[in-house]
Order: sequence, then C-alpha cells, then structure tokens
Amino acid sequence: MAPTTNSKVYDSDLMLKLRTRHEKLGPALQKVSGFLLANPYRSATLNIEELAVVTGTSTAAVNRMANAIGLNGFTGLRFALMENLLAVVSAADTIHERLQHSSDKSFYLNHQISLSKHHLDNVARMNDNQTFEDMARQLVRSQNVFVVGLGNSFHIAQMAAAGLNPFCVGAHCVTLDGGMEGSAYRLSNITSDDALLAIALPAYTRETIDMARFAQSRGACVMSITDCPASPLVKLSNKSLFIPTAHPVLPHSKVGLMAAVEALLAQVQLLKPMSRENQPPPAGWKPDRPSVRPSWPSLLRPGAPRKHDDPQ
Repeated sequence: MAPTTNSKVYDSDLMLKLRTRHEKLGPALQKVSGFLLANPYRSATLNIEELAVVTGTSTAAVNRMANAIGLNGFTGLRFALMENLLAVVSAADTIHERLQHSSDKSFYLNHQISLSKHHLDNVARMNDNQTFEDMARQLVRSQNVFVVGLGNSFHIAQMAAAGLNPFCVGAHCVTLDGGMEGSAYRLSNITSDDALLAIALPAYTRETIDMARFAQSRGACVMSITDCPASPLVKLSNKSLFIPTAHPVLPHSKVGLMAAVEALLAQVQLLKPMSRENQPPPAGWKPDRPSVRPSWPSLLRPGAPRKHDDPQ
C-alpha cells in the first residue's frame, strides 16, 4: 500500500467537525458549513461580513454555526480556518483577483497551467490513499460497474466507463442517449454484486442523486467522485473521492476530476490485467442484443410523461 500523509485537507480537526455535524445543522447553518467544506482555503481569507454575503446568510448565522461545532464564535472559527490553510494559497483565487483588478483581462496558457498544477496537488491533499485503493479494488471485484454522470460530468462518465470496460465483467455508462427514461432502464438490473460510480460537480443534478439512492436501495456499493464532503452524494456513498473545481473564468475546472478518474483506471489495470475474454472483438463481430428487462426502477416517478409522449 502506498504511504499515507497526515496533511490531508479534510482530516484536520476543523474539517472533521464540519463533516460529522453538517447534516445535523439547520438550513442556514448548513449553508455556512457547506461553503467552508467546499472552499477550505478561500474561507480563511474572508471576514465575518464577507462570509455571510457569500453564503447568503447573516453574521449571526456564521457565529451560531461556529458555536455549534464547538468553537468560540467567528474568532475561534477564523483561527481554525487559518490553521487549516497550511500556507497554501488558492491559484484560482489569485488569478481571479488579478482579473478583477487588472486592466489586462486576458486568461493566458500559463494561468491554466498554474491552476492545473494547484488542483492536482490538492487532489492529493483532499484524499487518502486507502480510500483510493479501496475504490479501485471494489471496481475490480464488482460483477458490473455502472457509471453515472450528468450535466458537466457527462463526458467524464463516458470516459470512465470506456476505460473500465476491458477490465470489468461489465462496465456501463448509464447516462447516455434517451434521457432519464433510458438511464433508468440501464440501471434497473443493478444488484448487490454490482457497484455504482457516481460523478457530480455543483450544481448537483437531482437525477444523479436519485440514481445513487436507487442503487443504494438495491444493496449495490455506491462510490462517488465529487467536490467536497458537503456534496449530497457523500451520504449515499460507501467511499468518496474529492476534487477541486474552482476556476476563475469557467464554471468549473475538470483537471482534478480527469486525474482522479485516470488514476482509478490505472490502478484497476494493475489489479486486474485484461484477460483473454476481455480482448477487443474481431472486426465485423456483432453481439447478440438481449431484450431490456420490461420493468421500471422505482426512481422513475409513476405516471410521469415520457420524453416522446404526445400531449393529451
């Protein structure tokens, strides 16, 4: 097993308190704790008024949240945030600040390279090797692996399923053409022998959460790759990897997400080299196509109109 390190972002005392108590807080306090979990570096640079503004709450809510996790109001929270910063400055925030206050509004290649290096370093800081190895081993031993990704995660989910296909008995990208109806059909046969790999960045799509919940109800092992412990996928997952998503121009950066997926694919290949049965088929080979099981998973709303239904 690879050596571990004690300098993980989400292993600090503050982040552990936030992770364990986030779901128990009220809605306003959850907004504050969720922002702190999603922005462990940026949060340390904000005063109480700024933190209230970015979370859409109030200074009173910030103080109450700090007290709720055992800190002495915002003063204690700010000190803990500064300790958690670990002398690392967010490259995304630095570039964003320059774009805001400089006459030169251009985003250059070297900016992206600097940002990408920062995000890749943070993928290591935000995760431990044991969780990564456990996820790779689960992918290898599962009968089937279903991959879910919608919205800005769709293409990464396709890449993950294609990369897993030669090394898993069955690897399926659930979210292809056909909308939610087609996705539901593909996921309907998931069992306790299978695994679901769910990929979601903010804003998390409700359908991804519904499919993770459905897989969990079938006893499948649910794993996720998402942005932080406040993601709604985490409480539905047996294991989660966290990736940084901040970008000063684009809605999200996918550098960390692609690195995490590629690393999982590499580890899976080392754990289970491609067998003869999984070799690519000869040219012109046409597989038998079994009929889809004629049943609907419970995640589809009864009576919901289908995509191509004509209005009555």
